[in-house]
Amino acid sequence: MTRGVSVIIPTYEAWPILYRTLCTVAHDCRELGEPWELIIVDNESGAEFRASVVAFANAHPEVRFIGRSGLGGKHFQPGAARNIGIDSSRYESLIFLDADCIPSADLIGAYRRWTDKQPDTVFVGHRVFVDTTDIDAAHVAEQRSVLAGLAPVGSASNYGSDIERRLPELLSLEAHPRAYDCMYACNMAVHRDCIGDLRFSSAFDGKWGYEDIELGYRLHLAGRSFRYLPEAFVFHQEGGSLSADEREAGRYDNFVIAGELIEGFVEYRRGIARLRSVPSRDLPCISE
Repeated sequence: MTRGVSVIIPTYEAWPILYRTLCTVAHDCRELGEPWELIIVDNESGAEFRASVVAFANAHPEVRFIGRSGLGGKHFQPGAARNIGIDSSRYESLIFLDADCIPSADLIGAYRRWTDKQPDTVFVGHRVFVDTTDIDAAHVAEQRSVLAGLAPVGSASNYGSDIERRLPELLSLEAHPRAYDCMYACNMAVHRDCIGDLRFSSAFDGKWGYEDIELGYRLHLAGRSFRYLPEAFVFHQEGGSLSADEREAGRYDNFVIAGELIEGFVEYRRGIARLRSVPSRDLPCISE
């Protein structure tokens, strides 16, 4: 496999948010001084969105756009999109970001260095929640301090809190009893040798949540380690394509699926202090 970086981003609508992320990723990858590519895999967005992404890709030779179709209205399939990105990628360092996650200035470089040093390790970072409304994409790409100066906001993706709810666990990840439970694919990186033939499960397609943690569980079973890189954080933008109600409804269904696929998952989640570690609705009996 060729040395270099492949950044994989699944998408569905919300072009202004994605545009800030794309501009920043492209800027930071150009600073690497080695081969790179940015792979955008879209889950059947509308024509206007796709035209915008295609125009961006046409203006940047290292950017590739892959448009999916025939999804039957199930547009929230980040795991399936990431799988396509993995299988289409050219380089050995795989960086996964969500469309609404702008990388910190050190993220791309840090993930590249560490996946090279420790190819059997899964690397994760945290999120800083900001409101990027009216923030210019080119300005953000050149000056990440524009975002660093913003006040944090309570995020729907973090159950209303303005502080990453996993942070206490991330800070002690090396001693964590289930480190894979902190693996969020919105901000993570692996060497291709680390992930091997493992992929995100299709069982979670169509609804929000847990496809990344379930993959993390299988990586754990395969003997992989997990490491937190504090410099590899993202600025999470508010206002994506998924509402809080849609997120919560999908979360319930996928939590049940995760409980069937991950040994001891439900019991563990019921016993930890992390904010909203289980869905708000009563869960059915799940074999643990």
